[in-house]
Amino acid sequence: MAKNTLDLHGCRAEDVESKIDRFLMDLAQSHLKQAKIMTGKGTGTVKSITIKYLKLAGYNWEYEKLGSGNKPNEGCLVIFL
Repeated sequence: MAKNTLDLHGCRAEDVESKIDRFLMDLAQSHLKQAKIMTGKGTGTVKSITIKYLKLAGYNWEYEKLGSGNKPNEGCLVIFL
């Protein structure tokens, strides 16, 4: 997995925020302009927690775009750092 990608597949809801915290702290010293958080689609709980966290922290994000039609992949969020 790329250093700029956090995979939350199979993550318990109570662990999501701490994993995102750690991930963003690790990225803080990088010169990257964007990163990805893979939430999966599942029940939507992990995705909801992640989106709420990003909004409260002031991060801009969008769903990853797939293929030439730019269809959104709602299981992967691209965060603009």
